[in-house]
Amino acid sequence: LESLSLAGRPVCQAALKIIRELPNLKLLDISNTLVADISALNELINLEALIMHNLRIRSGCVTETLRSLTGLRVLDISKEVTDYGTDSSQEACVDLPLAMVQIMRDDKFACWPYLRSIDLAGNSLANMGVDRAADIVTLLLERNPRLERVSVLATPLDGHSYVIPVDRDVQIINCATRTQAVMALNGYWNTDRDAFTAHALHCVYYMLQSGYDDFSDSEVAECAAVVCAALRKHLHNLGVQMAGSACLYHLSNFSIIHFGCSQMCRSLSRCGRNIPRNNPGTFTHNVWLTICNDYLLQLSGINFYRTCKVALESMLINTDAGVSRMTIAIVSIVAPKMRSQDARTLASDVRYVKHLVHLMDQNLNHFRNSNGVRAENSLYTLKFTLSALWNLTDDCPATCVVFAHENGIGVSFDILRLFENHNNIQTKVLGILNNVAEVYEQKLSMLQNAEYLEALCECLEGDFTRADGAGRNRAVERSYFAAGVLANMLLCENWPHGDHLSREKVNERMVKSIRQWPMLSVPMVSYRSFEPFVRILNETTLVGAQMWCLWGVNHVLSHSDANSVSMGSYIIVPVGFRLTHLKPCSLFVRVPKFFVQYEGFYTRYSIEVYRFYPKVGPDNGVSRDILRDESGVCENTICDIVKSNKAWPKQG
Repeated sequence: LESLSLAGRPVCQAALKIIRELPNLKLLDISNTLVADISALNELINLEALIMHNLRIRSGCVTETLRSLTGLRVLDISKEVTDYGTDSSQEACVDLPLAMVQIMRDDKFACWPYLRSIDLAGNSLANMGVDRAADIVTLLLERNPRLERVSVLATPLDGHSYVIPVDRDVQIINCATRTQAVMALNGYWNTDRDAFTAHALHCVYYMLQSGYDDFSDSEVAECAAVVCAALRKHLHNLGVQMAGSACLYHLSNFSIIHFGCSQMCRSLSRCGRNIPRNNPGTFTHNVWLTICNDYLLQLSGINFYRTCKVALESMLINTDAGVSRMTIAIVSIVAPKMRSQDARTLASDVRYVKHLVHLMDQNLNHFRNSNGVRAENSLYTLKFTLSALWNLTDDCPATCVVFAHENGIGVSFDILRLFENHNNIQTKVLGILNNVAEVYEQKLSMLQNAEYLEALCECLEGDFTRADGAGRNRAVERSYFAAGVLANMLLCENWPHGDHLSREKVNERMVKSIRQWPMLSVPMVSYRSFEPFVRILNETTLVGAQMWCLWGVNHVLSHSDANSVSMGSYIIVPVGFRLTHLKPCSLFVRVPKFFVQYEGFYTRYSIEVYRFYPKVGPDNGVSRDILRDESGVCENTICDIVKSNKAWPKQG
């Protein structure tokens, strides 16, 4: 037998005597055992590696035993004390590093000629300050000619530079510099030394915090790799997870996140799964603070469904307002990126929707009754709560029903009234109400309330000529989503209101607003499918609702990607069907631009329209006067577009 590990076993010196019968033993690990006397090791002349981590020796002739082990290559006499100044043990234990120094001082020729590595981490090194500790390390290096690695982590020398007194390559493992801190973490993360791993992570964190910009690209990449490795290895150690998650926060800085980003995503995902198990305090805050990163949440390494689910669960169990804001923000960013089926699965859990509606109401009241920082925090939380609900109610009728039952509709209209000068917040509320209005019972319920209807009509109006610094026309966005709610309401046959809120008047107000909307230079909204538009086009002949549908499709296709182009081909046929049932002037006069703005797309896909609506073919002599708007400006027809591209098909 050449290798024997008794680490962590209830073994004492009496049982250790059996090793006298193992003369060929080369490696012995008695870390964290009850051994208090190592005299039994005297006869192990072939021993090359002796691991005695966290061993408390109280008897026996230690110096004689250590002197006899001249074949040692590796010696570990570290102690599990992350701060050497806190070792308050009252036991009279032998100071092993001091015992080695005593041997060398008593005999000027005494040494361990083959010793290459010694681990002194956690030792007080005579507990007499930095200079005394440095003298001990210097003596060890000078008297042992092959010694090339000395760990002084968590000793008086830990944070201090040490000048190597010998002319050979020597690694001093401490946290005096960035390179040494990462080297220390590299040396301990793959061991069972949780305390030293956590200590090294703390040092790396403070260096990232104080001198982040000083890290080179290679240092950042190496640091990210080893931090993620430590988090993966010590998954259930809270100290390591807290320190590691704090490091990830700095490493996820936008300027260098491309280094090791996939590793960080996986590590953050594992950290997120540990939140319910670990203390929901600093660790939870660290993880969500790190994950709440716009760029990081765009990366493919993130499991969007799992991240969103854990964030929602954390939102339910955590009372910390800061954590609540971060988790809601994460949900609002991640939810649109999930697959439709995953989004529906999450939204089917009524606990989430109930809690989010509660947060809507709570933050609305806080904003009403507060000022200063508290009001700002309430506004911030409210914005992300609305974004989260907007995404969770999308294409989820059951979620919309729960939202309505929890008085979400009433709270939504309260927000519309209170934030009448906040187009961004009103747009989010109207987006939610768009989703809710797709459920027949809920839109019927909203329709019964004249105040709700009047509020929606008021939201149609605005200054559509102004855009913000990002190119967003907030007035058009608000008006668009208000029109979407009304377009769904116009499908209801039994209209309960008259006068200025009659069905015809609402339709006219929609037409008036839509005709003023300019083409937007930036995308405003995306859709998983065009089904909501197709349903409205198939169920109504009211021009306001039809114009809203066509304007929305045109907008999406004007900022199209591969997915929206494919959806465009899906809607062309239903649009064509609707055109066959309408007089040209009743629709074309109002929305000719729908057929003009995206010429390249419709050159390819408009053929189906002509097959269903041959009246606008080139041989049918459609008068251009029909297509003349009120200002007298003549618009091009689809025919002109197709003719210019020489793509007109033969009839039949």
